[in-house]
Amino acid sequence: MSGQGKKENVRKCYVRGRPFEGLETKLKRQQQAAQISKGDHPVLKVLVVHGIGSHQPGYSTRLAENLAQALSLNRVQETVKEITITHPRFLDQELGLLRLTRYLNTDEGREIIFAELTWNPIIAKEKQTINFDNSGEYSFRRAPINNIMKVFVNDTIPDVMMFNGTSRQQIHVSVGQSLCWLMSESWASLQTKTAQFCDASVSTSIDRLDDEFVFITHSLGSRITVDALQWIASLVSDITKPEAAVAGNLQPLQHAAVTHLPTKTRSTVMAQKRLLQQKEFTVFMLSNQLPLLQLGQPKPQVTGRIAEICGPEAAHETERIFRNTHLIALSDPNDLFSYALPPSFINEYVDSRLCPTLTNAILNVSDVTDIFVGQFANPLAAHTEYDNDPRVIGLIARGIGHSEVDPEVAERCTWLESVPNGQ
Repeated sequence: MSGQGKKENVRKCYVRGRPFEGLETKLKRQQQAAQISKGDHPVLKVLVVHGIGSHQPGYSTRLAENLAQALSLNRVQETVKEITITHPRFLDQELGLLRLTRYLNTDEGREIIFAELTWNPIIAKEKQTINFDNSGEYSFRRAPINNIMKVFVNDTIPDVMMFNGTSRQQIHVSVGQSLCWLMSESWASLQTKTAQFCDASVSTSIDRLDDEFVFITHSLGSRITVDALQWIASLVSDITKPEAAVAGNLQPLQHAAVTHLPTKTRSTVMAQKRLLQQKEFTVFMLSNQLPLLQLGQPKPQVTGRIAEICGPEAAHETERIFRNTHLIALSDPNDLFSYALPPSFINEYVDSRLCPTLTNAILNVSDVTDIFVGQFANPLAAHTEYDNDPRVIGLIARGIGHSEVDPEVAERCTWLESVPNGQ
């Protein structure tokens, strides 16, 4: 019938919060630094952390290639480098794979190290205990659409349960090790394949803090990544205590006999802390789940003190860990697993020492279709199609709230800037 079928593309896009820069601005800074220094210079590193559902290495290729095209990075290093995550406390357990791809422009003045973390192996074996429910013995008894939904539930809900249960520490270690590698090594210094422990306490580690770091997460990945940053905040805060042992605080799960390399002096650690206090981190959270996954969890160590800790004239400025952590929550209203973030959430449930700021992007990444009983949007597509939406790619690539916004975002998104209190 004429009243049925897909409507004209009128997918909505509403962005509200603090302005933020995209990857393009960071690449311009990199290009300027490369022109000044012909040798080693800071580069942009993007860490991708997946969420619920089974994932295989290479899952972020569509996202990476869409961003590379948007940023005019038309060359890719032929060799993909892989780090099998290990940790001395979990010697007999798989902790995931960090897969690194290098994208460049023609003159190699701009580059992104795109690091994809696959932590799925941590939980894959335990999830197999319910595989029987997807077998033909049970699936043929369900209506086809219901069977699709049941397979999706079996592949996703256990991830959340195991993250909140026995696998939480291993997943945190996987992200922490990924950050350690990115903050310690350049592309040239990384082996093609390795399975090593990154020891943050040795004197040669965490010496790439001049690089710029961006996180792109999906669903459960938002909780995992913010937890990792809050974990860093606690560790860095602890090493300022005179009674704290430096190596023990940097790697609380480390066995003392793991390394014979010289450990950092206290002055080196404090210098790195000061560098971190000048760093800005951006976390693009596709299908954000922070509010849902905060339920039943304790609050971070320091909350409700953003005004006291952040800003150049803050009374307790020395307590901050980063200069700014910009959280960009992207959610589709028809994605059953995603949530916007109210501003109060940042103050109540995110560690104030991260100096968090917030932007919400509420947009339809799946089409809304007219059916007999009304309008319908495929909730599976609404959960999985963020990385292929031009407006999402545009926001990540060029940000919002300035003069160089992506044309697709400028045309199809409504922008409302939040004004901080006191301005």
